Amino acid sequence: MKKTLPSEPIRMDRVISICQQYAPLDEASQQALEGIITLKEYRKNDHVFVQDEFCGDLFVIVKGSYRLFHKTPQKEHTTWLGYDNHIISSLHSILLNMPARETMHILEDSVIGVIPYNEFINLSHNYQAIEKLHRTIMSIFIVEMQENLFATRFMEAADRYHYFTQKQPEALQRIPLTYLASFLGITKESLSRIRSGFRNNKDANLGHDNTYLRTA
Repeated sequence: MKKTLPSEPIRMDRVISICQQYAPLDEASQQALEGIITLKEYRKNDHVFVQDEFCGDLFVIVKGSYRLFHKTPQKEHTTWLGYDNHIISSLHSILLNMPARETMHILEDSVIGVIPYNEFINLSHNYQAIEKLHRTIMSIFIVEMQENLFATRFMEAADRYHYFTQKQPEALQRIPLTYLASFLGITKESLSRIRSGFRNNKDANLGHDNTYLRTA
């Protein structure tokens, strides 16, 4: 069950600090942004937004981890994994005004800064630093989506595993293998074999061909 947290300046400062990892904010922009942020706490297995429902917010992950998944009649497909210091949303909702195509599933107890997207856009019209923050967030969304597309479409399974664990090494400690396998587009059994191959170092080249991502 999500709940709104009492005012906690240290945590609010942390939300602003995460935003500033995307783009610098002057003091006036920080104060304006703080005025529209709500800090919420989510428990493991909560859903932040749900497939086929509209999502009108940006989510700044102060603490915790999550996955995005798309559900079909046959099964769930994990489409993204994320952790602390990340900003996420449903692009279909905030950019196209459409229902979300995915569900955001909390994997660990989490603290999240919630930013109403329309209010964020309104601020961007009045504060140049927030306008730059908005552009940077959208650009990073697009780049991450492209990298994920190239990884899942053009890399062998072992290379996808190597690339992902190099980019997000904490995944092996924080993400259940079932979700990691789904994200990589392989079975849990295949993931176990790949992990065993890395541990045993049977092939020095195993999982090191990420040419598609380096040149994309």
